[in-house]
Amino acid sequence: HVAADGGRIVMGRHVAVGPGTVLRAANHCFSRHDVPILQQGHHPGEIVIGDDVWIGANCVITPDVHIGRGAVVGAGAVVTRDVAPFTIVGGVPARPIGHRDRSGCPERS
Repeated sequence: HVAADGGRIVMGRHVAVGPGTVLRAANHCFSRHDVPILQQGHHPGEIVIGDDVWIGANCVITPDVHIGRGAVVGAGAVVTRDVAPFTIVGGVPARPIGHRDRSGCPERS
């Protein structure tokens, strides 16, 4: 599910996005008590995903998040903060759990 709702989503090259992932570049406004939330509009934000990023299945990426080049987002993570390049994040909310290095897969010949 990809929804900007007045915000902006920028995706780099060679990005893998797993099934069930939600990218939402805006949040509902909800401060007024006299107007239903669904009628208060959206507060737009921005999601920027760098090149060569892998976003696992069933992740949620919230507004105003930048995911750096080469990062990996583990399945089911909820990303509420920026992710540094080549960092592996997971959990709710997503936190760094590793860093990409050359030991992930053997080189193909």
